[in-house]
Amino acid sequence: MAPANETASEKAELRRRAKENRAALRPDHRRIQVGLARFLRSITEGWIVAFDAMPGEPDLAELRAGRIDPNVGPFALTRTPDEGSVLTIHPADSEMETHRYGFAQPVSNSNLVADDDIAAVLVPGLAFDRQGGRLGFGAGYYDRFLGRLDPGVIRVGVSDGFIVDEVPVDEHDISMTHLATEIGVVPLPL
Repeated sequence: MAPANETASEKAELRRRAKENRAALRPDHRRIQVGLARFLRSITEGWIVAFDAMPGEPDLAELRAGRIDPNVGPFALTRTPDEGSVLTIHPADSEMETHRYGFAQPVSNSNLVADDDIAAVLVPGLAFDRQGGRLGFGAGYYDRFLGRLDPGVIRVGVSDGFIVDEVPVDEHDISMTHLATEIGVVPLPL
């Protein structure tokens, strides 16, 4: 593992490249959702945590709404706090508001989903690798959230297609167990 300042520099450069590539990548969001639905059918108990897409991220709205497969779910959504660094999890049918970064999220007084009731988490990212590495925007929300869950919870990186040989990782970074792309969901590491 590289020293922290070297890893931070590598992550910053990879974030820059990933953001540049987002404009050129045009993944078929419906195909990603269909693949996720096939994979998620096997989860019969527990919540599936999803996200509302930011610009450039795969949109999972049809999957969450049951239009891809009405038998997959129940779905929950993350809520990013205005202050602090702890994501909270709420049923996806909660009343929604728009976060300052433009994505929809449950309002602050929505019912909570307990961490122990979560079976799988669909995780956005700027870049992924075939070993389970994930590069987010750098705030650490997902790593802190995933770190508090049971290690057996399924963690699916949902990719817009930017997959690299190696994502620089720190000790606190949580690996994905699966990767979802237009060709389906595969277990990691490959």
